[in-house]
Amino acid sequence: MPDRSELALQLTDAVTAARGAVQRAGDRAFRAYGLSQRAHAALSAVDQGGPDGARPKEIADLLGVSRAAATTFVQRLEAKGLVETTPDPEDDRGVRVTLTRRGSEVLLRAGQLERRLAARAIEGLPAATIVRTIRLLQDFKHRLTERQIGVVR
Repeated sequence: MPDRSELALQLTDAVTAARGAVQRAGDRAFRAYGLSQRAHAALSAVDQGGPDGARPKEIADLLGVSRAAATTFVQRLEAKGLVETTPDPEDDRGVRVTLTRRGSEVLLRAGQLERRLAARAIEGLPAATIVRTIRLLQDFKHRLTERQIGVVR
């Protein structure tokens, strides 16, 4: 059996490879709707703003990007007719971003496709294995983020 440091590297490599595969599969699926996975995430962030819409800063926070990057996403989605911006009634300088009817439909259909693809990816795996894997990955993330594992010399 490999030593623990080798196992740690193998786990990290496996997580990285799985994340890449998920992103590529998502991009292929969302391409049918003219979206990338990031664009889908941006639409979801707008949707979380509810009927009053989301502020660009809220979208940026949900996506983990700068406000400038979120604004670029919004502009691209607006050019595709998926979102619209309106003046923020609470802030004269700000805007609110809401989904258009087409944006809502695309978000719903892309989400349904994403769920079907995810279900297909785990087809045949025992539920207990999936639950253990989820717990393992959550614990791994916790150890990396909460414990702030730094560089050891």
